[in-house]
Amino acid sequence: MHIAQKKGITIIGPATVGGIKPGCFKIGNTGGMMDNIVASKLYRKGSVGYVSKSGGMSNELNNIISTVTNGVYEGVAIGGDRYPGTSFIDHLLRYQKDPECKILVLLGEVGGVEEYRVIEAVKQGVITKPIVAWAIGTCAAMFKTEVQFGHAGSFANSQLETAIVKNKSMRDAGFYVPDTFEDFPEVLAQVYQKLVADGVIKPEAEPAPPKIPMDYSWAQELGLIRKPAAFISTISDDRGQELLYAGMPISDVFSEDIGIGGVMSLLWFRRRLPPYASKFLEMVLMMTADHGPAVSGAMNTIITTRAGKDLISSLVAGLLTIGERFGGALDGAAAEFTNAVDKNLSPREFVDTMRKQNKLSKCYCMTHVES
Repeated sequence: MHIAQKKGITIIGPATVGGIKPGCFKIGNTGGMMDNIVASKLYRKGSVGYVSKSGGMSNELNNIISTVTNGVYEGVAIGGDRYPGTSFIDHLLRYQKDPECKILVLLGEVGGVEEYRVIEAVKQGVITKPIVAWAIGTCAAMFKTEVQFGHAGSFANSQLETAIVKNKSMRDAGFYVPDTFEDFPEVLAQVYQKLVADGVIKPEAEPAPPKIPMDYSWAQELGLIRKPAAFISTISDDRGQELLYAGMPISDVFSEDIGIGGVMSLLWFRRRLPPYASKFLEMVLMMTADHGPAVSGAMNTIITTRAGKDLISSLVAGLLTIGERFGGALDGAAAEFTNAVDKNLSPREFVDTMRKQNKLSKCYCMTHVES
């Protein structure tokens, strides 16, 4: 907070839902979803600037203000911290200096003494605009023991910090304080109507609310839309009660014992292939299951060669696959390749030499390139 003040930066919170200035910006979750923003007329500026400790109650203020006045000019929830980044007085002084903000609203609570700083500013004539205020937590007087409300700062360490004394002190200082929070809208409406009658506030014609698309999550919850599939499979269907492979129920796949080749024929070719074709597919799987010719580097070399590419391209395709997870055999192969280069052996001579030494596992890459 000290560093922020030195840099001229305003901190809202830390424990806050944010703030909103209709027609300008919204910070955090203040105002709720788009439909609530439209309902509270937070899409265009009004004349009332409020500061609230409670984030949830700030949304209630949005609703009250839009109902009994021409709307919110700016609203900030400073949060219920014992030591918030900014206090009531910080924001109310901003509203006081802003000629477009006509009415100030303060929604405090039990605990802390920040309301008294505002009272002192009013007494000294620093704040002259009308303030409609209320301190939440008057019910604490009904309990026989000390009451700690939800916020960290909502605990009265003295009579001065109780909601009842705060409300009385604000009323004595000239604030417009209702008898209960239930009367808050009526008091605010009276202040607003007086300023309208005096010409201080000149209500403008209500603009047509903007057409805002429904929030996706809310529309999905209501069942109005569905999220598109992340992927589409054309080889299997899981929409029914039983999984289908090319139209064949998975239970039939198991009961007929069509084997891996039969499953591949259904999934890859979308039809049952003759038994010899299924056997061929299984044979291919058996051959490529071996670590040697089926390892990724060798396979990429073979595939590139089968695609009609030249020797260098095929070799590079295999070599570029080599990484930390490739395996330790590459270290031995690299050593043999280095020895072959030092001895000026041709690829054929190198392969023949390795075969004679029965070191085929270390020269598979070059073998496949040769093939």
